[in-house]
Amino acid sequence: MDFQTIIQNLLVTMPIFLLSLSVHEAAHAMAAYYLGDSTARDLGRVTLNPIPHIDFLGTIVMPILSAFTGGVAMIGWAKPVPVDWRNLRNIRRDDTLIALAGPASNIVLSFVFLAVMLVIYSGAIDVSTGTVGELVRRFAQYGLVINIALAVFNMIPIPPLDGSHVVANSLPDDLADRYRSMGLYGMIILLLLLNFTPLRGLLSAVISGIYGLYMDVIRLWF
Repeated sequence: MDFQTIIQNLLVTMPIFLLSLSVHEAAHAMAAYYLGDSTARDLGRVTLNPIPHIDFLGTIVMPILSAFTGGVAMIGWAKPVPVDWRNLRNIRRDDTLIALAGPASNIVLSFVFLAVMLVIYSGAIDVSTGTVGELVRRFAQYGLVINIALAVFNMIPIPPLDGSHVVANSLPDDLADRYRSMGLYGMIILLLLLNFTPLRGLLSAVISGIYGLYMDVIRLWF
């Protein structure tokens, strides 16, 4: 893929990525609030404004690198949503639910983009080259891919990603504490795994497989 195409894709995918990441983080904050902890809400994290959620490496650098290696900005993370466990009624259960709220929100958002794709494939929108409808189609398609990718990526069980909370809360306390301590080096470990192991290819295969299932829904519908 040439440089100009990558830049064009970034101009389309970065706004979708930032929206999807903001929905993800706002879902964490809202789940924490409903489970008894208002820390994140009080810090303004229940918002679709991406600025309070931005982590320079995860929100800017990683999606740009993702675009240059795969053509689409779809891998990254935001600043962790702060949770005061003292306010939770059942720490293990509630922390797990808060963690799962982020990927779940991306799955919900992916269905929104799927609905837009269904409308497009119904012929209700003109998607001929150069039309506004074609731009809508690209946004919907990328929105579908990006939200699938965010849900899958964040369930990797490496602290501090969401999947690690699910694992930690299923371990005995001593093992859970040692496991969570990996979070100090988690992003370094993750970057090494993405660049020097088959993890990137495995993620791409999983994302492509799930995306294919969504496309099967569209084909079955029409």
